[in-house]
Amino acid sequence: MSSKNNKNLSILLKLTTFVAPYRWRVAAALFALVATASLTLSVGYGVRILIDEGFAQQSLVELTNAIQFIVGITLCIAIGTFFRFYLVSSVGERVSADIRLAVFNHVISLHPSYFETNSSGDIMSRLTTDTTLLQSIIGSSFSMAMRSA
Repeated sequence: MSSKNNKNLSILLKLTTFVAPYRWRVAAALFALVATASLTLSVGYGVRILIDEGFAQQSLVELTNAIQFIVGITLCIAIGTFFRFYLVSSVGERVSADIRLAVFNHVISLHPSYFETNSSGDIMSRLTTDTTLLQSIIGSSFSMAMRSA
């Protein structure tokens, strides 16, 4: 079991070499994640103001301020979420393109006898399917996993 975990870890470590050129985008996505998580926590403060100062004191000005605060926080959360999803998706697209290029360069450097024993259709199918799956994992699935963690 330990050797299987080590093999999976080594595969992930190889993937980091493709992600490394985009570390600033990943860092910006992590920043957007932390910012939106912090803003989400502040919605409770806005609700407290809404109830304590808006409804309890029956102040129209405080009620308006609390609603504006909640709407502003919600807008900031939406903007942060957009940037996080955009950045993670763009990293996924770029990493997928880099992996496809690396695999293609490896395939064309193989000895011709390899293509005699393996069908070119199978090779192209695996290349397309596997990189599309990686793109999906890196792009959207990783973004959702970061948000849920």
